[in-house]
Amino acid sequence: MSSLKFLKGQIKSVKSTQKITRAMQLISVARLNKAREALELSIPYTTAMKKMIAAVAGSGNLNIPMFKRSSGEQQHLVVVVTSDRGLCGSFNAAVIKKAKEYCTTLQTLNESFYIRCIGKRGYESLSNYLGTGLVTKVPAARQIDTKLANSIAKNIVKDLSLNKFNAVNIIFNNFISVMQYETINEQVIPCEVEANNQGTSFEFEPVLTGMIEELIEKYLIAVIYNVLLENAASEHSARMTAMDNATRNAKKMLHNLSHKYNRIRQALITKELIEIISGAQAI
Repeated sequence: MSSLKFLKGQIKSVKSTQKITRAMQLISVARLNKAREALELSIPYTTAMKKMIAAVAGSGNLNIPMFKRSSGEQQHLVVVVTSDRGLCGSFNAAVIKKAKEYCTTLQTLNESFYIRCIGKRGYESLSNYLGTGLVTKVPAARQIDTKLANSIAKNIVKDLSLNKFNAVNIIFNNFISVMQYETINEQVIPCEVEANNQGTSFEFEPVLTGMIEELIEKYLIAVIYNVLLENAASEHSARMTAMDNATRNAKKMLHNLSHKYNRIRQALITKELIEIISGAQAI
């Protein structure tokens, strides 16, 4: 009886877990659809902004550090984008692994760096790995919007102007499809140069310096906002898949537990019948 009682408890627990994972899967599906819509709307603007900044960076009459790799010591800012919550498979682990590999490469090259984390999971892991001196965290936000991207971009531009670093890379999960995402390390500063545009001259009015700073800020806002949306879509996709797998596993467990419960129950009934028949024969 104690065994049957234990199995009943297990079956009840697995059923409860299955309901939770199923609900989380449905929530992730709804959030994924919204994230994909926002991502699709942001892609044309981000693509156009990247092309424009690449064209300006390839101009022959500009001598701006943000547009070219410095010949001296490189100081890197590595922006690592993860989620605040788990239960999404290897989604966060893939980003953290790539960030650690990149940091190891920079250490091998004796180049200085520090990390700015967007997301609780990345901050917790990397601060334990590298220490809190090299890792900072962007304050959490309830939702992804241009205000969050604007805040992050302004801080980066401010630090660039103070010469705290001269190279910026962003490590995040790039959304490919509902079942697939790719962890990439994208260089943001120095800006990509359009090879076909080298030697082209641009005229800026009224002040070149002010316009370039504003252009860089707009460029970073567009890139960061797009990265956040790519990462969010990938997160919801990963969580949807993880919860679907968890729901399927719970179903298998319920089948096995129910089968085991019925076997033990039948064995107990058979044993009781044998005892009753044996007692009747003895009389």
